[in-house]
Amino acid sequence: MDSAMDPGPSPSSASAPAHERFDAHAGSRLRGALLAPLTLVWALLASLIVAIIAVIAPRWFKRRGWFLVNLWGRLPLWWHGIRVELHGREQLQAPGPRIVLFNHVSVLDLFVLSAISPPNVVVVYKEEFKRVPGIGRALRALNCIPVDRSDPERSRESMTAAGERLRETGGLLLIAPEGTRSRKGGLQAFKLGAFHMAIQTGAPLVPLIMRGIEQVSPIGSVLIRPGRIRVDLLPPIDPTGWATETVRDHAQAVRSVFLEYLDPAIPCRTPAAVLPDKGAR
Repeated sequence: MDSAMDPGPSPSSASAPAHERFDAHAGSRLRGALLAPLTLVWALLASLIVAIIAVIAPRWFKRRGWFLVNLWGRLPLWWHGIRVELHGREQLQAPGPRIVLFNHVSVLDLFVLSAISPPNVVVVYKEEFKRVPGIGRALRALNCIPVDRSDPERSRESMTAAGERLRETGGLLLIAPEGTRSRKGGLQAFKLGAFHMAIQTGAPLVPLIMRGIEQVSPIGSVLIRPGRIRVDLLPPIDPTGWATETVRDHAQAVRSVFLEYLDPAIPCRTPAAVLPDKGAR
């Protein structure tokens, strides 16, 4: 076990079985309230600086500048008093193309993923982020790929481009298979794009499971509380032998791996009057 913020072992995390319910030991909201303006300014301004450097010095940035991306995530985690307990770092350092699937909880995900990511990771992100000052520019400068979820055709084109980028770079591609963060908590159903990409490229799928984020950054709140977050990178899942016709089954099987660590999303209740007729399906 190693930590993104502290290379030393953590006895409390080492003794806690991975499948047990995780306690983030979330602290006071006051610290989060006082630091919220600093975090917002940092997220936007530092993103813009990273974008400018990536544009004007792309070769230097590719060789040596990725520490700025790590710093973008690590500093807010540090001043908010959040310890990241990272298990399975070797999955991020293994050679060859891999598709890393992560559960999407809140915007705090961005800081955690930035803090632990190895150099030149490509991220598939929702197109709405393009309109966020600083962050949108940084994502474009880092050659990350936006996905327009409102347009199925454009979404498929984006996923095809992501697959091509994965083959070109032979590195890591980060994607949230849920498509968007849960509004009520828990793991949502998986979209199929990442699984089609695995079939097309043959790249293994690496589950990245984050726990504790919903406790230190509760749903609907902009405050970040002190605490600890556990990140587990599981052994890769080989898509060899998968077929497009059974892609939903594969997606469900991978989701079941996540559900060994996470609770399922709370289903939205739909009035019986508007439910579709079962005979029409």
